[in-house]
Amino acid sequence: MHQFNSLKFLLFLFLTILFSACIDFDKGQVENLSDGEVLKIGHGGSGFKRWLPFQALPANSLGSIKKALAEEGVDGIEVDLQMTRDGKFVLYHDNELSSLTDLDGCISERSFNEVKGLSYQLEWPFNWFQNERILSLEELLTYFLTLEKFPYLHLDMRTYSNCNQLAANLKYEQAFLPTLHQTLSRYSIPKEKLLLISVTKESILIARNLNSPYHLSLEVISDFEADLAWAIEHKVDYLTVKPRLLSAEKVKKAHQAGIQIITFGAKSKSGNKKLLELNPDIVQTDNLSALIELLN
Repeated sequence: MHQFNSLKFLLFLFLTILFSACIDFDKGQVENLSDGEVLKIGHGGSGFKRWLPFQALPANSLGSIKKALAEEGVDGIEVDLQMTRDGKFVLYHDNELSSLTDLDGCISERSFNEVKGLSYQLEWPFNWFQNERILSLEELLTYFLTLEKFPYLHLDMRTYSNCNQLAANLKYEQAFLPTLHQTLSRYSIPKEKLLLISVTKESILIARNLNSPYHLSLEVISDFEADLAWAIEHKVDYLTVKPRLLSAEKVKKAHQAGIQIITFGAKSKSGNKKLLELNPDIVQTDNLSALIELLN
């Protein structure tokens, strides 16, 4: 039975590779605000752990980020940003630490020294292939400044915490942007390369009140039409949108208002093709090599 299951898996793998090789895309079909050019961004670095194609590095880890930036043709990366109890920033995706580490609770409850450098713990067999630790924002920026060319950097700001009550979350959100700006100001970051993403309109307005020099994007999680109207009213230049909420018609409407569209998440070559058919300006992908191959 074990041998039979192994043969089924190998057959599935062969058919997957064969099907993927037959997928292509004419990048001349893309109609966006960047003259058809699509910015290629690694989602969480080189994506989230998966079986096909195999990816064992945790999203937001240094190894994942370096793997993404090693892809020829990549433009940059997206990472998830959370703030510790003492006002420092680390890269981490999930709501609670117990999902990917040996600690429990939320980053907002922990000090910087408790979480910075904390080992990622993944399920079998992914741990065999990784030895990554939670990375701080300052470590990431220091690394970026050693590179010949500063990559595009999208910071998905987690300006809320699952472990906070409403009043505490409001206070957390109010502190997040000013503290982040203080941190970023200590680094010579090309301002055109940095994009701040938030799911809350309040954070966008706070950034505006701070005269943020960086690009801003509202993440649409439910009502595209309402968020598009808000973005037009408040002159927000980017919308980050889940693929299931998008259509080529909706993207066209955003483009007519001068707003660029970011979408994300595809793991396969066919999935990346579906994203490109929406005419986005930027794709945050879990499979950079597939996206790059489609656009070459």
